[in-house]
Amino acid sequence: MQSSSLLKPFLSLFFIMCFGILNAQQPTRLSGKIINAKNEAIAGATVEVVGVGKSQAANVEGRFSIALEPGKKYTLIVSNVGYDTKMLEDVEVKAGTDNDIQIVLEVSNATLSEVVVKTSVKKESTSALINFQRNNTAVSSGVAADFIKKTPDRNTGEVLKRVSGASIQDNKYVVVRGLGDRYNAAIINGAQMPSSEPDRKTFSFDIIPSSVIDNIVINKTATPDLPGEFAGGLVQVTTKDVPTRNFLNVGVSFGYNTNSTFRDFVSNERGKYDWIGFDDGRRDLPKGFPSSAQEYRALGNEVGGTQKQLDLTRSFRNDVYRQDNSRTAPIQTYQIAYGAGKRLKNDAQIGAVFSLIYRNAKMLYDVERAQYEQAGNAIFNYVDEQNRYSTTVGAMANIAYVKGRHKFAFKNLYNRFFEDNYYTRSGVNNNRLQDIRLWSSFLNQRSLYSTQLEGEHQLTNSGIKFKWNGNYALNMKQQPDLRTSLYVNPIGGADRFEVDPDDTRRFFSQLQDHSAGAGGYFTVPFNLLGEKQTFKAGGSVLLRFRDFKSRIFRYVPFSGSNFNTDLNFLPYDKIFEPQNISESGFVLDEFTNNEDKYFGISALDAGYAMFDTKFSDRVRLVWGLRVEFFEQFLRTKDRSAEQVVINNEQWDVLPSANLTFSINRDNNIRASISKTVSRPEFREIAPFQFYDYESNYGVSGAPSLESADIYNADLRYEWYPAPGEALTLGGFYKRFVKPIEFRLDPGSNADRRLYFYQNAKDADTYGIEFELRKNFSFLNPNSDFFQNLAFFGNLTYIFSQVRFSDQVLGKDVSADRPIQGQSPYLINGGFQYSADKSGLSASLLYNRVGQRLSLVGNNSLGFPDIYENPRDLIDFQLAKKVANKRGEIKLTISDILNQKIMLYENVDTDKIYKKGTDRVFSSFTPGSTITLGFTYDFSL
Repeated sequence: MQSSSLLKPFLSLFFIMCFGILNAQQPTRLSGKIINAKNEAIAGATVEVVGVGKSQAANVEGRFSIALEPGKKYTLIVSNVGYDTKMLEDVEVKAGTDNDIQIVLEVSNATLSEVVVKTSVKKESTSALINFQRNNTAVSSGVAADFIKKTPDRNTGEVLKRVSGASIQDNKYVVVRGLGDRYNAAIINGAQMPSSEPDRKTFSFDIIPSSVIDNIVINKTATPDLPGEFAGGLVQVTTKDVPTRNFLNVGVSFGYNTNSTFRDFVSNERGKYDWIGFDDGRRDLPKGFPSSAQEYRALGNEVGGTQKQLDLTRSFRNDVYRQDNSRTAPIQTYQIAYGAGKRLKNDAQIGAVFSLIYRNAKMLYDVERAQYEQAGNAIFNYVDEQNRYSTTVGAMANIAYVKGRHKFAFKNLYNRFFEDNYYTRSGVNNNRLQDIRLWSSFLNQRSLYSTQLEGEHQLTNSGIKFKWNGNYALNMKQQPDLRTSLYVNPIGGADRFEVDPDDTRRFFSQLQDHSAGAGGYFTVPFNLLGEKQTFKAGGSVLLRFRDFKSRIFRYVPFSGSNFNTDLNFLPYDKIFEPQNISESGFVLDEFTNNEDKYFGISALDAGYAMFDTKFSDRVRLVWGLRVEFFEQFLRTKDRSAEQVVINNEQWDVLPSANLTFSINRDNNIRASISKTVSRPEFREIAPFQFYDYESNYGVSGAPSLESADIYNADLRYEWYPAPGEALTLGGFYKRFVKPIEFRLDPGSNADRRLYFYQNAKDADTYGIEFELRKNFSFLNPNSDFFQNLAFFGNLTYIFSQVRFSDQVLGKDVSADRPIQGQSPYLINGGFQYSADKSGLSASLLYNRVGQRLSLVGNNSLGFPDIYENPRDLIDFQLAKKVANKRGEIKLTISDILNQKIMLYENVDTDKIYKKGTDRVFSSFTPGSTITLGFTYDFSL
């Protein structure tokens, strides 16, 4: 219950700040940001409102905010030393909306007298958006706040679907350039995020509401100021901290799933706090139970110790096996986002943005599972009737203070995920010649808390800046009382089903992962070759501590000679009642292994130097060097109780260069080369072995695992014909040296497969990317309909070749297949309609991800690779603004085609699934989901 105690003060802070700032009403304000052609903020730039007598200097972020009377149009004069003065006309200020503009100042020519550039606010917004797209430092794709506002997307996961080259798994995990979890990373507000899944290198983006996002950028190539551990994409999310206006946005939605809603739902009895994502203690180990397996086993050698073991066995709750029948209610999602800002004395500002999200769902899936011998005969055929109960709670709290050249911010993120998958399995195991019945409650509790304190300071009038960040994160995972009850019977036999004690188990585990980091950098502008240049240097440190413990038990006869064998035939929910825990009945046997716990520490120290060099208006080179020193320590024991210590140290020198040649204002050619890395996680090097009954295979770490080096090259052409429009075509090459793969252990047998982590020898990946975003106004410039209609689509195609050591053949083998987790192609497309006047918006989205290599097999042993079959995903959204455009009703139909999610053994050399040749490993249909939601933006 440590996570519960962590959540309480966080929620208290949330509500105290909400009510403390709620009455801080603001007049109507004109806000904006002043940047240069490199997308850099111009601190100290002066904004003057003509004829009103008001002016203001931009703060360290280049932002300004001036109180003005609504319903009028104004003229602004924006100036700064070294830049052409800009005059903006027809700037209209409206009440109850974001009056936010972005202004781009061009570097002045020192040989000329003062230049004043006249433009309209509409043209300036166009110029700023083009500037944002074409002047990113690296090959990247992104969306800004003004684009997000025009979509019905409610969280970051949904927004990311619209970014070129990206797709989303399970509505929350990002896949970039077809590369899965391992090769993507997340940065939020400048700090690298730990994985939200302790056993996967991934981040759950659905916990961040879209209403608090300022912008999202996915870097596909490296620069020295970015972490060096990615190859697909680095997702950078910047959230709002000092909002341009006060807002309170509340939303609720209910979803109907065609497989699940209003149907019978079966599970074990729920705890009283399950609905908010916390176990009430009913699944914990009993109080007073021995703290280690050795202590419990030692009781068997003491006088009266066996009786103590019986008493301890009775102390385990047996009512947790009871079944509870209910109905599946609609999927429920509740969301609130609040932002407020207040002007203080001396033009200082304080602002805060908060959000809460809650989701609860009951889902039903019938999953077919099978495994096969090399000749194609089924080892087993099972059907799992799954009943998934899940609760997600997410919260965010950002507070910022800005005064002139200084800014301080305190940012917090919390996510709690609770899922109980209760499933009943039936089928035939031909290898054991048995009919089987299995009941299991597979519970996962995960929580992530991340906090950051950051500052930004302009130190000199020349623009030297210093930015720093301190951060801490706690990642927790608990699996309390993961239960399996297996009953067997000879195939076709008339006898009653009998318990199989070896696979009737209770498993308990707890993981805590702490990380603490700090970093900072200096930005120094200077003049060279008649152009403004930038030098950036900085460093960071990140420490992680992980502690993992698990215990596993099974029920065995207390005495072989006195055991009442009739007990073996009792129903699974009656067999372990207190009267059956006796000298003639059962007792718990703990077979926790020495390697079932481990402790790990890692440290990552990094430093970098980077130059942003302009040789002319057309040629720009961002180049430099990043150096990282990584230490990883893990301590555990082997089966013989000998201590196992893994201590790895590695220096990584990571150079990168990004060259941009601007043919003209709307056309770029980019080229990039870089080196990045992929490092093993604690779980991947720990020898801990866990058998996943749901997936029917074991998972083990590999202490010998090494980091992978990745060499990247990119070439891309970009054309930005109009705001929000783009056409890009590019190619990329990646060479992986010792890529980490999740593959089959050669020691696996027919119905007990074991997968582990192993370095392949090397791999080459070649890819092309095409993106098109086009407005339909060219069909009829005078038509509002075509002005509001746009198409966006992107295609990524990837070819890979992997070389690895085949332990059976005893030689290196080359395979024309993707690296584990990669897809050969990725297609995104859709139409978007958004009309500001009517408040109507709609989108039709299509997504298809090519056959993704899920599990690497071993063809020498007759175990083929396992792929995930492609699916055609079509989603439709229709939204309408109501109540003076403060409310919005949204209808979403997700996964309209409802095609099967299928994994298959790829028997032949062709990766495409062929019915009758390839063999189904698992498959189910998730159902289509129809969601109706309503959000309202209160006037504050």
